[in-house]
Order: sequence, then C-alpha cells, then structure tokens
Amino acid sequence: MRVIIVYGRALDENVKQLYSACKRHFGKPILAQIMDLSAYVGSDGSRFWQADKQLDQVDVCFLRSFGPGSCEQVTKRVSMMEHFELSGTRMINSTYAYRKTKDKYSMTYTLARAGLPVPKTYVTEMAHWAYRTSQGLGQTVYKPIVGSLGFGSMKFDNVDMAFNAYARLERLGQPLYIQEYLEKPNRDIRAFVIGDNVVASMYREVSAREWRTNVAQGAKTYPAELPTEMQELAVKSAKTLNLLYAGVDILETGQGPVVLEVNAAPSWQGLQRTTGVNISDKLAAFASDHIKK
Repeated sequence: MRVIIVYGRALDENVKQLYSACKRHFGKPILAQIMDLSAYVGSDGSRFWQADKQLDQVDVCFLRSFGPGSCEQVTKRVSMMEHFELSGTRMINSTYAYRKTKDKYSMTYTLARAGLPVPKTYVTEMAHWAYRTSQGLGQTVYKPIVGSLGFGSMKFDNVDMAFNAYARLERLGQPLYIQEYLEKPNRDIRAFVIGDNVVASMYREVSAREWRTNVAQGAKTYPAELPTEMQELAVKSAKTLNLLYAGVDILETGQGPVVLEVNAAPSWQGLQRTTGVNISDKLAAFASDHIKK
C-alpha cells in the first residue's frame, strides 16, 4: 500500500507524527511538498512526479495543505489533487471537501443550509456595506476568509474603528468576512472527529487580555468530556462537509451550542498534550480500515 502525505511550506510536527504513524500501519510513506508535484495528461493516460521521481501508484493521499502562493499556483495545486483523486488515489480528506472547508464563507453557508447553528455572518468586498451591517450586530469579528490559528482575526467594539479597518482591507483587495461576536464562558470547545466518532476533545480557555481561544494565541487547555448531543453536533458538522476527519470548534452560548469553525486539516499538538490521545495513530488506523471498505 503506497501512501503519500502532501504538505505545504513547512514540515510541521503534525506531518512528522503522521509520517511515523503511517510507517507503522502502511510501510514507509512518501513525504511531498505540494509545490514539488508535477503531472502529465494525455490520451495515453496520466502520470505524476514528486520533483524528478515518478509516482507510479499512490493508493492513499493525506492532503494537509495547498501551501502559500498566487491564485494561479493554488489553482494548479487544487486541480492536481483532484487529478490524483480521479486517477484512483483515495484522498483523506477529499480535495473538494478540503477546499470547501478551507474557505470560511463556503464552510459557513454549507453548515447553515444543513440546519446547523452558526454565527450571523456577512460577506462583502465593500467597506461601506460592511459598516452598515456591523451596526446591527453589536460587537463584531473580522476573519480572513482563508486562514487558521486565529491569525489576522480582529474584534471590534466600535463600528467606526471597524470601518477604518474595512476600508484598508478593501483597498488591499481583501474580502470582508464579518461575524457577530458571541458571548461565551471564557472558553470554547475543540472536538476532533475521525469517521463517526469524536476521538478527543478539549476546552480552550482564553488567556489574559485575549479574546481568541486558539492554542496558537496562548489559550489554556484542559480535557473535555462532551455530552452526547455535543458529540453528535461535531460529527454531523464534519459529515455535512464530507470530511473523514476534522477539528470542530463549538461555542457554548446562552442560546445553545454554535459551530464556529470546522478545520479539514487540523493541528492536534495541543489536543494531544491535553488529552494524551495519540491522534496521528488513530488517523492512520482509520485510513487503513477506510481503504479496505
């Protein structure tokens, strides 16, 4: 069984651990930066290369990142992963599901259409329109439409301060993805879904003078024993987006739980340290069982 792990710019600890886990379950996998992949298309079939080495038969691909790049570069990488998939490689997660979830706008409307609870969200490219809609939301949060770890997110208590930021972002050609700020009990929940189960979960508590609950932003973490309905919400969120595994972020609000985000290539370092669950091994074991079905 030939396995490849496709990553972006950095060979991070998640990829290293996944490599070791796949080695135990499948034999030595291939590690490939997505920008080093090339392809041939012709009437005589398709072929793929990693750098100058031809990839003859790849059974399973763990897609961890499209990497940084221009619109054209990322478009090529997305198409190449789809080409892999159409050529018979089993993707974990699928290219379309990964792309759809990477785009917060697409992710949010997909969850909402399935009847799952999400924050009120506005998407535009016009600062004045964003200003007008923000007036009805109270506190608001701006997030990069493609991004992770909380980097670049901004919280606004004042609509005029928000407008100054929106106007600058408009001039830079950035779309404006704006959500209502939901009050929470100083924490949120990260649930890690593999297949039909939540395999580990934790609370992420905000650090001093910080509103973001990302571990990368200094949040404190401790294990969470989620009630059945919360686990079911996490699993349904992943399945709605056609993900085989996912990190699902849930807020506890006065109106009940709300799905804040779903990550199709989540980091598990903080969760693993907090819960002691070997996430990479569970993921590789799931992949081994999945491809036999």
